[in-house]
Amino acid sequence: MSNDWKTLRAELPEDVRSRLDEKRETRRLGKALAEVRKAMKATQQEVATRAAMTQNTVSKIESADDVLISSVVRYMHSIGGGVELVLKTPDGKAKRVDFDPEIYVKQYAPSKGSA
Repeated sequence: MSNDWKTLRAELPEDVRSRLDEKRETRRLGKALAEVRKAMKATQQEVATRAAMTQNTVSKIESADDVLISSVVRYMHSIGGGVELVLKTPDGKAKRVDFDPEIYVKQYAPSKGSA
């Protein structure tokens, strides 16, 4: 048996693959971001403008399985939210990390001379 993930996945029964796909879809960070944006009644273009991104970048973030934390912070800050990450150890301890949006907003804000 090959160790290649695609080969291993193909060998799984269809119902198992379907359950894996469903779990993956519900855990997608991009999907959660899109749901929050819609709940806040913001468009992708509004998020993009406030986060100094393009609308295409916002769309890619909302479709992605893997998103940079800095992009998530900028995205959430653009709709007035924030980001807190919880790091969990195997022994059940947790460390919370609150991300200061000002660090990311200042870093990515367009200069006054740009259009």
